[in-house]
Amino acid sequence: MQVLAVLEKSKSMVFTGHSFGGSIASLYALWLLCYLHSSSSSIPIFCITFGSPLLGNESFSRAILRERWGGNFCHVVSKHDIMPRLLFAPLLTHQLHLLLNHWHLSMASQQIGNPAGVLQVPDEDKAEFLRFVLAYLERSSQLAVEGERREMFWPFGSYLFCSKEGGICLENAVSVIKMMHLMVATVSLDECIMDHLNYGDYIGNFSSQFLKRRNFMQGGLGPCSSYEAGLALALQSSGLAWQIQGKKLDIFCSSSRHCDS
Repeated sequence: MQVLAVLEKSKSMVFTGHSFGGSIASLYALWLLCYLHSSSSSIPIFCITFGSPLLGNESFSRAILRERWGGNFCHVVSKHDIMPRLLFAPLLTHQLHLLLNHWHLSMASQQIGNPAGVLQVPDEDKAEFLRFVLAYLERSSQLAVEGERREMFWPFGSYLFCSKEGGICLENAVSVIKMMHLMVATVSLDECIMDHLNYGDYIGNFSSQFLKRRNFMQGGLGPCSSYEAGLALALQSSGLAWQIQGKKLDIFCSSSRHCDS
């Protein structure tokens, strides 16, 4: 009911979430799209997830595509993050129980500022689990290419794969699964978990690169700090940047003085 109350005052709505929160955000967005479809409303709905597990099988994905809702979802996946790849492996296994214990230890160690907590699970167990997931991920990649997909979890929407070097966006589900496999072929489980926590850095890099490229194409100067980058993105998204393009440099200088003070 709170979502519907907010919706009455909104021109659009964006859902977002990290890890399992991304799955919840996707479900909320799907529910709202169904609700708006039945009420003949045209309010734009968009969902952005970060390191989210997959939600359903190919039939589920096809149902979303049939309603033309695929473009409402963008799933950001970092290069080595294991969470979006996890459900290609069987769920009720000793290995999954092992991962969950390791995952809780790792996340807790990050929250309290103690990275050494990541090492509380024996290396042999971590290596065993990673081999287990990668084996099923490779098998799923092969089955996706061969067309045997009935029981598999299946992606929907657009996928933005990101790393420190840049990113690539894919919409074809088979290509998404193949990319998920290829990008984690030679990593450790600790790297996979640490990468699950680095989305803020990746998005910051993307924002900076986007602004620099856009300003270069327009013959302007790019922002030189995260504060300026955020200000520039806000202005561009609101449409004000075009009205004050000639004063852009003055705005950046003013923001720098504001930060220094």
